[in-house]
Amino acid sequence: MTTQAGHAKSVQTLSNGIKTVVIEDHTSPIVSMQVWIRCGAVNENAQTAGVSHFLEHMLFKGTPRLSAGQISHAVESRGGRINAATGMELTHYYIDAPSDSFEESLAVLADAVLYPTFPADEFERERKVILEEIKRRNDDPQSDLWDGFLEVLYPQTPYRQRVIGTEATISAMTREVLMAQHQAFYVSDNMVVVIVGDVKKAKAMKQVRKLFGSLPAKKRPPFPVLFQPPREQSELKIIERPAQQAYVAVGFTGPALNDPRQVSMDVLSTVLGGGGSSRLHRILREEKRLVWSVGSSFITHAGTGLFGVFAQCAPEKARSLPAEIYMIITECESNGFSPDEVARAKSQLKSAWLFSQETYHGQASQWGFYTALGCHDLVSRYVKDLDRVRVDDLVSLLRTFFQSREMSGAVVYPSAGKN
Repeated sequence: MTTQAGHAKSVQTLSNGIKTVVIEDHTSPIVSMQVWIRCGAVNENAQTAGVSHFLEHMLFKGTPRLSAGQISHAVESRGGRINAATGMELTHYYIDAPSDSFEESLAVLADAVLYPTFPADEFERERKVILEEIKRRNDDPQSDLWDGFLEVLYPQTPYRQRVIGTEATISAMTREVLMAQHQAFYVSDNMVVVIVGDVKKAKAMKQVRKLFGSLPAKKRPPFPVLFQPPREQSELKIIERPAQQAYVAVGFTGPALNDPRQVSMDVLSTVLGGGGSSRLHRILREEKRLVWSVGSSFITHAGTGLFGVFAQCAPEKARSLPAEIYMIITECESNGFSPDEVARAKSQLKSAWLFSQETYHGQASQWGFYTALGCHDLVSRYVKDLDRVRVDDLVSLLRTFFQSREMSGAVVYPSAGKN
């Protein structure tokens, strides 16, 4: 077993390449066990869109040792909970359970993730479930907004793809496609096991080696190109559909996760649109009464990140709103921010970061996310990096990534109310 440089006490690597994080904490008699795979929508194409999410649905549906009912019963009968989620770049599976059932629960999790059998009857049942999820998603105008926003900002990278897939791709999906995705990506070089809670570290590592150490050493497939050059020309995609109000999303691409400016981007998005004291909320909602709600966020990716401003407003206000947002950010680029604004944003972010670590599940999720994306050190240094952010750093970000250019994005208008 080797040790990750710089965080010997937190991240270790088994001989087959699986990264492992174990944090021992006996405050509460529970434990969170998570397995993270670097596999998501970016690892798909037009024909396989949604396969990673479909695969996630199927992994708790049976193994050579356990049926779907036995998997859920083994966890829930001991007071635990089991679930999973798929995103753009990652899929993760977890069991949170009383610590006295740690060995049994981790065995169930390992069995499900490593040895799924993809039963044919369960496969068809989950296909129907996902198709229903797609229909419900299509009924939400904000889904159209999000899809349009990503299509415009990421014309050349797979960040534009829908995690859930489409009715066409899911309807045509086969068990063989799911099995191929599992064989390619659920490999030792692409997996992180995280355990946080009321366990002895030595005991936990012994169980991890027992359950995951026998997986053959295998390299993950090459990553897709995840760098998106900035747009030379702005684009605003107009979407008409049934809705009660208008929705606006505009933004620009930003730094990747391993860029030292990552934390500064969090501060920038919070100053501009993080709550009632932010610039965008104060000017657009309280002073000008142009929106019902507005906020901004920086979306972290292993590749090119994304700064976005999202608003809801009356249809007659939507046409001019992107220009209003542009003028506010341009003024910030020219004249900067007050020290109080930046200090308040840093306090908000620090509080949110610390609150997210209050539970074992939250700690495990942080370590799993950042370790799977190759930046586990950010977990330990995030607050310190936050303290170092200054007003000039935010202005520098705008001059580097915003560059006084009109922002691209999407607007959803009610079908009968477009102006």
